[in-house]
Amino acid sequence: MTDSPTAPASPLTPSDNGVAATRWVATGSLLALIVLCLAWELVLAPLRPGGTWLAIKALPLCIPLAGILKNRMYTYRWVSLVIWLYFTEGVVRG
Repeated sequence: MTDSPTAPASPLTPSDNGVAATRWVATGSLLALIVLCLAWELVLAPLRPGGTWLAIKALPLCIPLAGILKNRMYTYRWVSLVIWLYFTEGVVRG
């Protein structure tokens, strides 16, 4: 007998593995951007010796972290737009 269309799917299909992997990449990338913002302003290339208050620009990135960890699609959407501000600042300072 063949599989019926109503048969339960396997618990983890290959596409689910891909989605889970991209979620982990997104979470890791957000955490890496937070660390890079702090390191850049405090150690790597501060505008003044000893670090600057511009390190607080990492705080807005901490706000969506809870939504990203809970896999809320709305958070993924608006964070993808906010990231462009950080990208633009990096290009200007570069």
